[in-house]
Amino acid sequence: MHHSRTVKANPLPCVGTNNEIYMPQTLHKNNFFRKLVTRFLATFIITLTLSACSSLGTDRVVPDRFDYNQAIGQSANQQMLLNLVRLRYRDVPVFLAVSSVLSQYVYLGRANIGGAAGTANGGLSFSYMDRPTISYTPLSGEEFAQQLLTPIPSASIFSLAQSGWPAGQLMMMSFERLNHLKNTAFDPNLNHAKIIKMKEFELALHLIVKLGACNGFDSYHGIGKDAKNRYFAFEQNPDTETQQLIDQLKKVLHLDSSISVFRITDRHINRNPDEIILKLRSLLTLMGFLSHGVEVPVDHMQEELVEFDKGVANIENNDFFIPLHVYSSEDKPDNAFVAIEYRDYWFYLDHSDHASIQAFGLLTYLYMLQAPQSPGNVPLLTIPAG
Repeated sequence: MHHSRTVKANPLPCVGTNNEIYMPQTLHKNNFFRKLVTRFLATFIITLTLSACSSLGTDRVVPDRFDYNQAIGQSANQQMLLNLVRLRYRDVPVFLAVSSVLSQYVYLGRANIGGAAGTANGGLSFSYMDRPTISYTPLSGEEFAQQLLTPIPSASIFSLAQSGWPAGQLMMMSFERLNHLKNTAFDPNLNHAKIIKMKEFELALHLIVKLGACNGFDSYHGIGKDAKNRYFAFEQNPDTETQQLIDQLKKVLHLDSSISVFRITDRHINRNPDEIILKLRSLLTLMGFLSHGVEVPVDHMQEELVEFDKGVANIENNDFFIPLHVYSSEDKPDNAFVAIEYRDYWFYLDHSDHASIQAFGLLTYLYMLQAPQSPGNVPLLTIPAG
């Protein structure tokens, strides 16, 4: 009996370039996944590139600019308040300027792919991280110290007055002397004679404010070679009420009643009859003056961490003499315009205290006008913030 048998031949192998042997079916699957992965990665790269180029840069300009603006402004206020509190405790003020902010974005992408024979699935994800680099400049050295100790230029004060800043507050904060009358620095012990002098100085400022309201005087620079000098001139033909104010101010300041134009000088010795002595405070003196408005906690007073101004509480209309009031609290305040922590207490300006906020703003303006913001030959502290 003849038996027949059918023999199924095995598929012939394919030899690759690296002597790797693939079966035709395996080769087909590998080619499929290679093409799929290639397409997937190409799609991912294109998506990542288009997303980064078309939207991220422009979309981040508005939020980043205003967020950094707000943060830098708030930190500047906190630094100024901290230095006022430091001065109240006889500590040394320290200033640190933000020199530059470099915002860098790191793009993060993730792809995954998987599947069985003939099928595949995967996913794409895209995110970014903001890694800013912030540079700080310590404001110190001889130049900065001189700027803090140099009297504020009278041109800055007159410019602020002409821009509409309240003249009474502006003069009380910045004027150190008017002829023989001296503004207070609030010594730890104020006797009766000092308080009387303070009242006379306050009266002189009130008269100047009233005269300014009725255009009873003018202040201007000289012409030509005299351009460096500044003059204070009374109205030549005033009405009766204005003339009474002029006469009263001349009497308080010991001015010659027959002279209407006076040259402003900061020389306090051998004053000529046609001169008015006007000496302005330095920025550091102004900060020291305003630091007396810092409310010292009872615990700190009992520990004698500060000198107590015994006479300040007895002065009438104290808000005129110290236009800034800094509150203190053991707990962090909820309604604060600006707040800092110092010696386990919180010191802050209340949002509802508009007079203090205005005085604090004036101090900030004068600081920006007077203090150099980018001194040379000073090391930079560059901090990666991301």
